Amino acid sequence: MTPANRQPGISGADFDLVIGLTGLKAAGKDVFVELARGHGFETIRTSDVIRAVLRDRGVEQPSVIQLQDEGDRGRRESGDGAYWQKIMLETARRQGWRRLICNGVRNPVEPLALELLLGDRYVLVGIVAPIDIRAQRFLKRGQAGDPAELWEFLKVDDRDRGIGQPMHGQQVDRTLALVEPANLYNNAGTLEDYRAWIGGRILALLG
Repeated sequence: MTPANRQPGISGADFDLVIGLTGLKAAGKDVFVELARGHGFETIRTSDVIRAVLRDRGVEQPSVIQLQDEGDRGRRESGDGAYWQKIMLETARRQGWRRLICNGVRNPVEPLALELLLGDRYVLVGIVAPIDIRAQRFLKRGQAGDPAELWEFLKVDDRDRGIGQPMHGQQVDRTLALVEPANLYNNAGTLEDYRAWIGGRILALLG
């Protein structure tokens, strides 16, 4: 998944459906991905693409801040806000994946650019949740490189949402504003309710 410095010749004909998945940190995007697998979707996470780049530079376990820095750098230096997402599409096309979830859409240029490439084969889905619920989930999961204290979570969460960030940076709040109401879920209730919504939404999107 190492980036190639070229524009992928990708079109909607390469895919049945691509779901761009955006959302606040620890809102529940991984649950969406888990259930989507049962409908034939493969998934590529933006963070995994960025991790592969950092690994090539000898950074084996990057922190969240390092991932954010590299994500911003790729968009800034390429001059393409959809830089990482296009790498993900090209990777999926090489694998022959027809149904794909791009997990980790963080800048509003990304879905706009992918809509131009894929037309109605692309849809943006967003997941949100109250900050107290998200903080609790995030601090429990304990992934390598994750913040261990509440103040650290709040710092990376603000940056992820786009607070005080440049236009090429992470801008999840502005990205969420592009999600159509039917494709936006507030994951503040039960897991059963969330899973039921996911199943219904995926079936609706597949038509």
